[in-house]
Amino acid sequence: MRSKRTMIVATIAAVLLGTRIECSMSQTASEHAPDEKVLSEYCGTYRWQPGGFLYLQLWDEFTGTNQLVAFDESGEVRTLYPTDRDRFFAGPGAAISTAIESRIDFQRDRSGRIRSLTWRRDGAAPRLARRVEFEKSEDVRFTNGDIHLAATLISPNTRGQHPAIILVHGSGAEDREYMLPFARFLIRHGIAVLGYDKRGVGGSTGDWHTASFDDLAGDVVVAFKYLKKRSDIDAAQIGLLGVSQAGWIMPIAAVRAPDIAFLISVSGAAIVPAETTFDEARREMAVAGRRPEVIQQIVDLMRLEYRFAQTGEGWDEYSAARQQLATRFGGTPPPNFPGTQEDSLWRTMRAFYFYDPAPTLRRLRTPTLAIFGELDNNVLADKNKAAWEAALKVGVNRDYTLTILPKANHMMLEAKVGSNTEMASLQRFVLAYSTTVRDWLATRIRGFRSSR
Repeated sequence: MRSKRTMIVATIAAVLLGTRIECSMSQTASEHAPDEKVLSEYCGTYRWQPGGFLYLQLWDEFTGTNQLVAFDESGEVRTLYPTDRDRFFAGPGAAISTAIESRIDFQRDRSGRIRSLTWRRDGAAPRLARRVEFEKSEDVRFTNGDIHLAATLISPNTRGQHPAIILVHGSGAEDREYMLPFARFLIRHGIAVLGYDKRGVGGSTGDWHTASFDDLAGDVVVAFKYLKKRSDIDAAQIGLLGVSQAGWIMPIAAVRAPDIAFLISVSGAAIVPAETTFDEARREMAVAGRRPEVIQQIVDLMRLEYRFAQTGEGWDEYSAARQQLATRFGGTPPPNFPGTQEDSLWRTMRAFYFYDPAPTLRRLRTPTLAIFGELDNNVLADKNKAAWEAALKVGVNRDYTLTILPKANHMMLEAKVGSNTEMASLQRFVLAYSTTVRDWLATRIRGFRSSR
């Protein structure tokens, strides 16, 4: 849950509290650092013997750089750290490299292609997983005006038309694979998955820093229109799935393209973005043990900052409060509280922070599933569930499901307190996430394969 959002609060809290946003651990002496091209050879789908699936892919959530991460359909997630060619280890948490819980060895066939892996966890019998090919991947492109978006469509390796899901980004520089852990398990149930590089990321042009929610929703709509034209996709069964910031973007796209079949929001807010930064600031700093008066001083400065960003008023008051906070913390101005009126961060705030999602949600008629984490420190579950429900009821949306998953944090990992600093030590996604998505889709997708 590092600062992949457009919100500044994670950086503010991290520096003021003396904590790290990224969850990387120091490398062990035996740990190698191969490049992404080498690691990508191990990516793919593996089937445990006698059953169950494991997905390996490059993922940058934990450290900001792509690492090889294993996602088990049981929910367990581990970063794999290389020690030699075809040999890795995993720690006792999602991104812990300072202790060894498991050793993973890959086996190759005579042609040198990886065919299986053996997972040896201390105190348990070795487990074998064979590489399987029940899906096909195709790199594709589509355009939104002068913006060219690069994408990958992963489809079941079967004939006929498939339902499809478009993966919609959270905030930050997210590529086409970032959202896969939230939907990869659906491919073996017969659903195609389209992920695209956000503007200015990977093979896509443009700049997500300067794009509004409307702009980003437009990218979703052109992805939808692209899929509708494909002969291997069922045009009547194309939906959206997104995390965090996508909760503001997807409803805009669905209102603009009402034939989108469904919408699945994961940790998506139904309140103004600026308000979520206050929620997270209070929660993160309280968990870190900051005194209530210090938390209030920081939140008050944020309010003055947002007032100037939104109205252009109150610069002198903001500047004075900024200096008072700097003095309290040793004289250094706090990060992400701009010291000049020309700072580019003001533009980002104006583009995103003051969007009110309620009017769009009241117009949303698309079948909707909104999932919240009980321990989400950013998008508070009860508060946002109530806001979603109030808007959807007024708009007379006849098919919506809102659910809070116990122990889940913002990323649907099984958490203890939901803070950024505990991310590396967490071990699994809450199993209820995949079952909730799967069961909801099974009643709305024709031909949904319940098992395989």
